[in-house]
Amino acid sequence: MIHAPSLTFGKTALAMAVAVVLTACGGGGGGDDAASDPTAPVTPAPTPTPTPTPEPTPVGFTQSAQWNVALPASGASVCYDFNAKAEVPDCSGTAWDLKIKSAGMTATFWTNSGTSGSGQGGAFGGPLTQTWTQLKTWANATTDPTAGPLPATVYAKDSASGVFTGSNSIASAAFEYGVGGSTDHRLYPNYRTFLITTDSASASTAGTVTAPVFALQVTGYYGGAGGTTSGYPSFRWVDRSAPAVVRSASVNASGADWVYFDLAAGAVSSATGTWHIAFNRYNFKLNGGESGSGTVAGFLAKTPAGFYDAQGKPVAAQFTNAANLAATQADLGASDLAVPARAANWVKDATTSPLQPNPAYTGTYPNPLNYGWFTYHPTVAASTAAGLPAVAHLIKANSESASLLRGGEGNTYARFHLSNIAYANPSVATSQQTWTIDFDVQPQP
Repeated sequence: MIHAPSLTFGKTALAMAVAVVLTACGGGGGGDDAASDPTAPVTPAPTPTPTPTPEPTPVGFTQSAQWNVALPASGASVCYDFNAKAEVPDCSGTAWDLKIKSAGMTATFWTNSGTSGSGQGGAFGGPLTQTWTQLKTWANATTDPTAGPLPATVYAKDSASGVFTGSNSIASAAFEYGVGGSTDHRLYPNYRTFLITTDSASASTAGTVTAPVFALQVTGYYGGAGGTTSGYPSFRWVDRSAPAVVRSASVNASGADWVYFDLAAGAVSSATGTWHIAFNRYNFKLNGGESGSGTVAGFLAKTPAGFYDAQGKPVAAQFTNAANLAATQADLGASDLAVPARAANWVKDATTSPLQPNPAYTGTYPNPLNYGWFTYHPTVAASTAAGLPAVAHLIKANSESASLLRGGEGNTYARFHLSNIAYANPSVATSQQTWTIDFDVQPQP
């Protein structure tokens, strides 16, 4: 606490103040002014005005916004700036914060970051992680009520999705975050073995000299001076045609740009050169699908025993076991690796956002299908059971699904949820939809 200066003068302070007044009036010398008369009243020194303590800048969700957006035509997008409370139809620049990409009768959400925009946005807490009710208890978007301050890196960017994309809070299939508890902010590798083919048109996992297939494990995330700097993924791999030769490497992927790597040459490459895998902090992509012009794709071949419990939760004692590196190396050439049954099973890179649930939906037809932000009702019976009109193919907002969003400028935040989906004609599933999205906004401090 900052205390204002005291307004009470002691005897010494008062004497000094009087002396100052006398000096200023010519006191102490001769003359006939009041200062020379010991009986004349002495004017006390002016009381100093204390400097006011500035009010702290509010930090937290101090504003609100609501976006009522008419779903655009299939394939089209529209964006929203929650600070200006206005649409940005062309989704240009860094000021917009949330993008809706229409699929006709449904839509997906995207952030102004990574593969989706030029801003510094991102999202934390997918729609299946925290509910709207839970997020309403947060005081601000940068402090977890139980874990404390959040590192900026937990706000993940839109990125390429593929075999290295997972369903955890950091959307990684190769790392887990904070397995040691609320005060643990480190990433831990799970030593999974991934197969990486250079010919996704073939189901073969044996590989050839001209079309090699690699088995790869991610083994760490920290490096640099002292080995403690984040953004230095390490990995090891074998060429399936020569599985006894294990190679390893670490790259500095801590910057904004992707680092491209040629597994055949065992060296860093470039986006225009020969490359198979690329790294940006804990995000990985392969040279194929939507990430590159090559024919590289992946397949999850093995998860070592003991790292996850029956519910799929990380087992902290196993993740922190110092013997993991040596104990899992044999998996690279193991005979029990899962392999794709056909070429179509290779996982090619696509684009994704931390705002998209993984898996894309749960449920089985003809029952309702939950897509995270909304639920699709394929039959009349499913619609009426959900309180909707007796019409098949209607969707309904899951108003408890929510997320934390970092704005495109990188210094503003919001929590938001899809509160309603309204049809222009509720009896026609193909009629115009209007989505209502509510934001609690944390402005720039």
